[in-house]
Amino acid sequence: MDAKALKHVIPLTLFVSLMVGNLPSTDPYTMALYGEKLAQAAEKETVKKDDGYVQKTVSTVKQEKINFADLNLPATVQLTDPEATDYTAKVYAYLQAMAASDKKLYGHQNDLHKKTGRGGSDSDTFDVVGDYPAVIGIDGLAFTGNELNLTSEEKKSGMTLVDKAAKIGMLASQRGALVTLSCHMPNFAQVAAKGKINGKYNYSGYTPNVTTGNVVTRILPGGDLNEVYNGYLDMVADFGQQMQNQGSSVLFRPFHENNGSWFWWGAAFCTSSEYKNLYRYTEEYLRDKKGIHNFLYLYSPNGPLASEEEYMSRYPGDAYVDIVGVDLYHKNPVQKDEWMTSFNSTMDVVQKFAAHHQKVAAVTETGILTNQGAVLKKGNQRLDWFNEILSAVSDHKMAYFMTWANFDETNFEQPYMVSDQRGHEMINTFTQFYNRPQSVFSSQTPDLSKIQLTKQAVRSTYGYITSPNSYERLCEPTVLRTNVFGSVQTVRFVFKNRQGESIGAVDAQNVQEHAWEASITQENLDALGKTLGSLELEIDGKVEDALTVLYNMPQEEVPINQVDNFESYYGDNSLLTAAYSVNAGAGCSIEPAVSSEASLHAEGNYGLALKYKLTKGGYAGVVKNLHSANWSNYNAIQFWLMPDGKAQQLIIQLNANGEDFEINLADVTKETTPRLVTIPFSQFKGKQHGVFNKANVQHFAIYYNAQGNEDINSVMYFDDVKAVE
Repeated sequence: MDAKALKHVIPLTLFVSLMVGNLPSTDPYTMALYGEKLAQAAEKETVKKDDGYVQKTVSTVKQEKINFADLNLPATVQLTDPEATDYTAKVYAYLQAMAASDKKLYGHQNDLHKKTGRGGSDSDTFDVVGDYPAVIGIDGLAFTGNELNLTSEEKKSGMTLVDKAAKIGMLASQRGALVTLSCHMPNFAQVAAKGKINGKYNYSGYTPNVTTGNVVTRILPGGDLNEVYNGYLDMVADFGQQMQNQGSSVLFRPFHENNGSWFWWGAAFCTSSEYKNLYRYTEEYLRDKKGIHNFLYLYSPNGPLASEEEYMSRYPGDAYVDIVGVDLYHKNPVQKDEWMTSFNSTMDVVQKFAAHHQKVAAVTETGILTNQGAVLKKGNQRLDWFNEILSAVSDHKMAYFMTWANFDETNFEQPYMVSDQRGHEMINTFTQFYNRPQSVFSSQTPDLSKIQLTKQAVRSTYGYITSPNSYERLCEPTVLRTNVFGSVQTVRFVFKNRQGESIGAVDAQNVQEHAWEASITQENLDALGKTLGSLELEIDGKVEDALTVLYNMPQEEVPINQVDNFESYYGDNSLLTAAYSVNAGAGCSIEPAVSSEASLHAEGNYGLALKYKLTKGGYAGVVKNLHSANWSNYNAIQFWLMPDGKAQQLIIQLNANGEDFEINLADVTKETTPRLVTIPFSQFKGKQHGVFNKANVQHFAIYYNAQGNEDINSVMYFDDVKAVE
């Protein structure tokens, strides 16, 4: 477009708006003139046919700022940090009010430092609608050079990557956006292996998906990687402190999608208590040791979610979480699929949980996933996806929803412009989404400093068990440890058997600041007998934490080649589900259970019943961590199977060196006859076309993939899974 020529034939205000992408008026004359000039400009452009890009035909309508009078702002807020800055409390009050309204803040990850389009601003969002998201995400990968780089001049000036990330965060705040910080943390075992450079650890490289090394246990206090982890947290604290110095707040979201199996902090690689204690330690380090008081803490497992109990499984506790969220992506969208139904039911779960725990709820990540990556460059089947999402979220008590980053034309979650008036095929529906009164962008953010309220701590007294961990075996006298906060009178541990009966208790003593200790004696163990039971922490007579533990049930020696014979769970489903993490698509579910019926397993007393539900295009699976098993002396995987005759895809997956290797047993699922299945490793195909490393097998998984158009509810039975020669 010839900007100089255009300036002479339209009013100056309209010219300025055309340049920034935001219209000052919606009167018929202005709109008609705007459309005419866009059409004339489009005729002058040289357009390559079939490039997939479209003309921008929908005009941006100027949006008014949010009026506090239209919101139900709380007079008091409860925060996990009793020393939270006043502005942080006001941000929380604003989020709470937005969650209660039908207006929803729109968020976009990396909006100010990553973009796909070729527009003139620093933001794909601004290029399309002339405004910035109301929530802008930054990731810890920016601190380590994966998503941010320094120019030679910046290096000469002494600027660090954290400095530059903080500068971006402060720019977002100045533009009216809230800043959220997620962290795809590196595998700290690999960081340690690289050693120090000039006295500092090198956290660069993308390794959160490297799940070996028992990282969670080792980075907690007392672990050999605690110093390495603290060094990373120091960068997070540096970012937070710079934001705090400028009067800005941060929505901090560590260890997201914790119920999945794709990050080293996922459910397949740590117990529920280990995860909770890692989250708690992280917050205590930043808040209490580093003096960061401008963070609101977010908890965001992966969806879909079926119940509040499922959501609660790894929840660190009300004293540690300010905002409860969920990550849920729309995989391979097609017309009239079931994803929106699953999305709505998942939001129902989260908002109910938020209400019961007096928290703010949000959709912390959402977007489109396809076999080609994220949103398709062209040929998307749900062009109106952003409006669909807005309608769904507006019907729920969510404060905001955020899509992921735009990296390039093969990996983006939001439409973008490639010239003044042409862009991705969703630019017009995205502009319609912007124009709707329910969507809120940064220009609509009011002056939050004017909010009047009082703040108070969520809890004044609380605590949690630091040792043992959940599902640990207590077979001899052991020291029990807990962290306790606040002014307390009594702290004690209570022992209960499988029936929930109290068998004994011991009082704990304060040994160091927040640390308390007690011991379970041989007399206590003798009274309990051999049982799957619980260990409860009572503070001033109130139960503050509880773990499932195994009393007097020693671990049997497991052969290196054994994946599972299902005998060590003693017929208890809670033990089984602690060993397996689950993963399911929208509208799908999977339930592992111990099977004791003789005809439904092979040798021994027990097998695995793997009940599943699939919808069209869906999937569901279970994953067991093998802790880097060395199967060098074997060349095949073997298991007993009773298929169900439903002719669905049965995917057996082995992960070696971080890469998934799979084989599809769809032909077997057409049958119903029990059989022994033996699969040579050579038949497994790597997703990255790698070579299967028998010496480093990290996990075993079973997945069902839907075939056909009908919903499937069924069950298959497995037993004696092992590597063989």
